[in-house]
Amino acid sequence: VVDPSTVIATHLTEVFKRQLHEFLGRQEIQALLDNLSKTAPKAVEELVPGILSLGAVQKVLQNLVREQVSIRDLLTIVETLADYGSAIKDTEQLTEYVRERLSRTIVKPHLDAQGALPIITLDHLVEQKIQESIRQTEQGAYMAMDPGTAQQIITRINDAVEKAVTDGQPVLLSTPMVRPHLSQLIRRFIPTLPIISQAEIPPDIRLQSVNTVALGNAG
Repeated sequence: VVDPSTVIATHLTEVFKRQLHEFLGRQEIQALLDNLSKTAPKAVEELVPGILSLGAVQKVLQNLVREQVSIRDLLTIVETLADYGSAIKDTEQLTEYVRERLSRTIVKPHLDAQGALPIITLDHLVEQKIQESIRQTEQGAYMAMDPGTAQQIITRINDAVEKAVTDGQPVLLSTPMVRPHLSQLIRRFIPTLPIISQAEIPPDIRLQSVNTVALGNAG
């Protein structure tokens, strides 16, 4: 039996984690960069404002924190943004490149006791439906999926998570193109489920498939 105060404290902690990105304003981002410039001045000087604006860096960091990715390794984040920021201005795409560089940081919390990564995969039909719903514009990409299909996919993912046989929290595996859109789709409904792309898994990490999301047996 858990006492009410513990339940409330746990709930508030989870809520705070999910809303933490909202506390990363421009002033906070500038303070982080100022602190990094004490040890890596050239990296910060090259990035802001030469390659990206402070606002663009803010959006990338907010994207990471929104999905509970640690930004403690700020130097790697800044260097990655400097590498890709000259050619790419879409902050969603830049976030995906940063996530690839932070792959070990992202994967490590989800490894089981044997060092394997428990994964839930999407069958080709689910992946195809999501990919076909992505629309490219000059302002960036977005997903335009009909509500019925979206709800069905969310339900199937939730079922797969509940039925997954694993000691820890499984992650949902997808392709790099689909990952950010899939995350945006299900984050409101299954906020504790990590969504990881194939490009974010280090080559020496063993995968353990614990379930598959499919639409074929919908009824």
